[in-house]
Amino acid sequence: MRYSTIFIVAGLLCLLVGEGFGIWMSQSPDRFPLHPAHAHLNLAGWVTLALYGLIHHAFPNLGKARLAPIQCALAIFGAIVMPVGILIAITSGEQNVTWAIVGSLGVLLGTLLFAIMFTGKVAMSKEVK
Repeated sequence: MRYSTIFIVAGLLCLLVGEGFGIWMSQSPDRFPLHPAHAHLNLAGWVTLALYGLIHHAFPNLGKARLAPIQCALAIFGAIVMPVGILIAITSGEQNVTWAIVGSLGVLLGTLLFAIMFTGKVAMSKEVK
C-alpha cells in the first residue's frame, strides 16, 4: 500500500478544512476562542500527516512494517478527532473532553508506532544507504 500517498492526501484534506475553518473564524471576533481546534487540525492534520507521508516516501520499507496500517489509521483518526474534540470541549464549556482525549491518544499512539517502525525498519537497518 502507498502510505505516502494516503498520508499526504489526508494531510491536504485537513489543510483545506483547516484553512476554511480559519477563514470562517476570522469573520467574527466571537469565534476566535475556537483557535486551538484550528491550530491542532493544521498541525496534527496537515503538518504531521504530510511529514509521515514524506518520510514514508523517503523510506519505502516503512510501508512493509506489520504496524503500518495500524499506525496510518491511528494517526489519521487522531488528527481528525482531536481537533473536533477540542472544538466540542470549547463550545460545551469544557465539560465534555472525551473526544479530545480519544483523539489525542490516537495521535500519541500513531506517533509511538511510527517511532517503533522507523527505529526497526530504518534506524536499526543493516542495509547500506
